[in-house]
Amino acid sequence: MPANERIGFVGAGLMGRGMALNLRKAGYPVQLFIHRNRQGLEAVFALGASETRDLRELARQSDVIILCVDKAETVRSVVDDLLPELRPDHLLIDATTSDPAVTREIAANLKRRGISYADAPITGGPVQAEAGALGSLVGCDAPTFPRVQSIVTRYSKAVQRIGDISSGHYAKLLNNFVTHGTVALLAEAYGRARENGVDWQALYAVMETGAARSGTLEKMVKPALAGNFDGSQFFIRNAQKDLAYYCRVAETSERGASELAETIRGVFDRAIAADLGERYVSALLSPEIRVLRK
Repeated sequence: MPANERIGFVGAGLMGRGMALNLRKAGYPVQLFIHRNRQGLEAVFALGASETRDLRELARQSDVIILCVDKAETVRSVVDDLLPELRPDHLLIDATTSDPAVTREIAANLKRRGISYADAPITGGPVQAEAGALGSLVGCDAPTFPRVQSIVTRYSKAVQRIGDISSGHYAKLLNNFVTHGTVALLAEAYGRARENGVDWQALYAVMETGAARSGTLEKMVKPALAGNFDGSQFFIRNAQKDLAYYCRVAETSERGASELAETIRGVFDRAIAADLGERYVSALLSPEIRVLRK
């Protein structure tokens, strides 16, 4: 697919700004819809990206619209605002970590109007987004995939079609269930290590050479050894939201509700109740935070 398709980008935050930056580097015309947070966007504008504060204008000036927002409800609201100006040749790519049921609902509505839709949530963090090294988990029909792939490849080093609509979002919830579960395990393990006089440096040195090694261990614990509890740049409120979606999906599945997921979700529910939603998940390692204690 040519790089002259006009990209409208909604949600140029921690992740989205790196994605938009790489789309501009690849030569795509990019127009950003910025709600309020303009932090870190100087480099994107320096490469020639434009801006609008009108979603309908964004739709009129775009061929492909990428959404990278906070939750399913925001996706629904944005699509509703775009809808009057969407054309049958439009493609919407939803990179949000979202609720698969909402994804199917939106996709069905757009399909009736002849508009293509794909869920393509991402794995990785802000560093990977800026480096163009994210992973994209794509849910869409087979004929739509080549067009989606040609675009998301610009900010992803791995692009996989997981299946049809909503399968990308379901796969991302599975991924985040494992990741957030690991966060909760590490927070408890290192909290108990502190209470029992176990040296963190020594524990980490052993873990990183054994079966406990993971990307989450490295991003979360390694900076904390030097007193930096913001190493894993993922908001607690987003982790709690992801687990709530996962638990909702599990409840309606053949396997049934997930007791394990509910337990992990409880860690983040307590963090939200303690007004920690705007902290990164690695803050759960801080000695000042006691949400893991009964």
